[in-house]
Amino acid sequence: MKHILVVDDEAPVRVLLQKILESGGYRVTAVADSVSALKAAREDRPELVICDVLMPGKNGLTVCSTFMRSRLFSAPILAISGHVSEDAAHAALEAGADAFIQKPIERESLLAEVAEWPARGERRAAEGA
Repeated sequence: MKHILVVDDEAPVRVLLQKILESGGYRVTAVADSVSALKAAREDRPELVICDVLMPGKNGLTVCSTFMRSRLFSAPILAISGHVSEDAAHAALEAGADAFIQKPIERESLLAEVAEWPARGERRAAEGA
């Protein structure tokens, strides 16, 4: 079972994403902020991170860039946001996200998107090696 780390400051969104992913057979760790995300990633390395871009404190862009700088962390990052603009998507990708999708997220599209991530994670790990 693949492990996914979900980072979103909005509890209803976090719970919904967790339920959708668990219904798809994934093991999920869901946290509310960047500090908890970094701690969770160090303790139990996920194979995919789904991270909200706009959060209080250190935002999702900071999480992306911190994960990208870490030599110990090679999981792909899927950035999500309800506040979508071309600039926001570009900033997320520049910070290290592998893809950007808009909220609200449909169950089927999320599970389809997540199913494609193993190959991307393997590529990222090979590039970092």
